[in-house]
Amino acid sequence: MAPGDDATDRARGRRPRDRSSPPAFRGVRVRSAPPRRPGPKNESRRGDVGYDDDSRMTILTASSRWPVLAGVAGVVLLVAAGLVALSVSALLAAVGGALLAGAAVWLRRTGVAPDRDSNPGRVDAMASALIDGVLDLYSLVEVGRAVSASLHLDELLTTTLKRVAEATGIEGYGLFVVDTVTRRLVAKSAGGPVTQMLPRGPLPPDKSLADRVCRTRVAEVLTGEAPLAWLDTPPPSRSIIAVPLLGWERPLGALLVYSPLPSAFSARDFAYFKAVGRQLSIALDNATVLNRATDMSLRDPLTALFNRRYLEEVLETEIRRAARYNLPLAVTMIDVDHFKAYNDRHGHPRGDEALCEVAQRLRDQVRRTDVVTRYGGEEFVVILPVTSKAHARFIGEKLRASIAAVPFGVTREWSGDPLTISVGVAGCPDDATSVSDLLRAADAALYAAKHAGRNRVELFQSSDA
Repeated sequence: MAPGDDATDRARGRRPRDRSSPPAFRGVRVRSAPPRRPGPKNESRRGDVGYDDDSRMTILTASSRWPVLAGVAGVVLLVAAGLVALSVSALLAAVGGALLAGAAVWLRRTGVAPDRDSNPGRVDAMASALIDGVLDLYSLVEVGRAVSASLHLDELLTTTLKRVAEATGIEGYGLFVVDTVTRRLVAKSAGGPVTQMLPRGPLPPDKSLADRVCRTRVAEVLTGEAPLAWLDTPPPSRSIIAVPLLGWERPLGALLVYSPLPSAFSARDFAYFKAVGRQLSIALDNATVLNRATDMSLRDPLTALFNRRYLEEVLETEIRRAARYNLPLAVTMIDVDHFKAYNDRHGHPRGDEALCEVAQRLRDQVRRTDVVTRYGGEEFVVILPVTSKAHARFIGEKLRASIAAVPFGVTREWSGDPLTISVGVAGCPDDATSVSDLLRAADAALYAAKHAGRNRVELFQSSDA
């Protein structure tokens, strides 16, 4: 035992060890060993489990603790390799674990280990760093599990990110995602005291830290005594880690981690959150691709309106909601008058342009809660939740007037041609209580409008059936 061990124990807040008698472990009495004859063969080696020259039992010295820690780290890395989804990461973890486990066996057999007495505190520091690295690896495995648990974008941006924050111990965070329409960053998820302080809506270019790391594609760590001059850095923040989230083709967003303390993040924290950002990037990219594919399957490729499949799904949901809460529901079916003649006269490209313009005018005239869909050909259906038949008639007149007011296909050389629409209106539960019956009723009302001269709105009557 080195002379300075008592002082070391006092500095660490421990009671100095009593060297006058052998220690007892968990109530087990340790008997003194009989004296041994001096000689090379009887001299105790550092790291042996037994008695040393002072008749004190050494359970875990530097030479034995180091191999044990290396062996534990090797086993943990081997186990973690089976949990990591990426093949390259799993291979590296397995190789590292095997090397550490093999080093542990070699150290135990040869008795080679760092000299504790000649390097005070070095073994403890290395062991602490090793344990911290293993804990970081385990935390990254848990983060990978959380972000890969769902491919739905909304769930990833809410509940999944909250689980990531709990696993990483983040005090405050903000996740900014590039909006597909405006192409600007928007705060999609936040946690901690900064939740209510982040700006709403798209962030202006060159005025946010998230925008800067997305453009440079380089992660940054910032700290200061005064508030940082960025729109996405709330005043209480004094230290920030900003990590860009990069997809295969373009930046997807940025993760910002906040702390109210200056110099709160170490180099290890910076490396850790960059690894978290890489996992979030993969999950966000996959969720974005899936969301885009799902949206494409539910939209008409020409007009970008929802298609008939989406119409039937939403209409079924709205009928159930109307029945449950005793609310009115109306459906308008729209047909462009004489559209075949328009196509024959101007060609299909001009006809496609006219259909897109009709779709845009219909979108501009309805509420956000209303759903405009392309039913097929030149027919459209608008779902009007919480709307009576009488009110739906006024909405139908508004739609009809918006189409007839301005000619279609106006150019410098051509004044365009007028187009009109006929509209049929049916209500739930007055006319029908199922998707097929309600659409059939609206179609019958549309047929009545065409039979009455076109460019008009008609309500479903029982005689129309």
